[in-house]
Amino acid sequence: MSKADVSKALRAVVALCLVFVFSGCLGPNNATARLARFNHDIDNRWARQGTFIVLLPGYLVFSVGDNFVFNPIFWFTGSNPVDPPQNDSGPKDFGL
Repeated sequence: MSKADVSKALRAVVALCLVFVFSGCLGPNNATARLARFNHDIDNRWARQGTFIVLLPGYLVFSVGDNFVFNPIFWFTGSNPVDPPQNDSGPKDFGL
């Protein structure tokens, strides 16, 4: 593969990313919100912090998935493949 081909491929990837970024498809971020709800449902604040640190790579993956896969699907089709997190207990006091 020549440098010109690599340059063309890189420009195509950048253009595709810009289409998604500038399409205004900022959605509800349901996947990331579900992960955060899972973490927030832990009652012990030390366990919650430890879980957050362990899940940091998961937050990155879920956020990228939300912003580049699920939110554009929601924008273009009107339905999100990821259900929003359930908030049965209402707001929690995290003891901060």
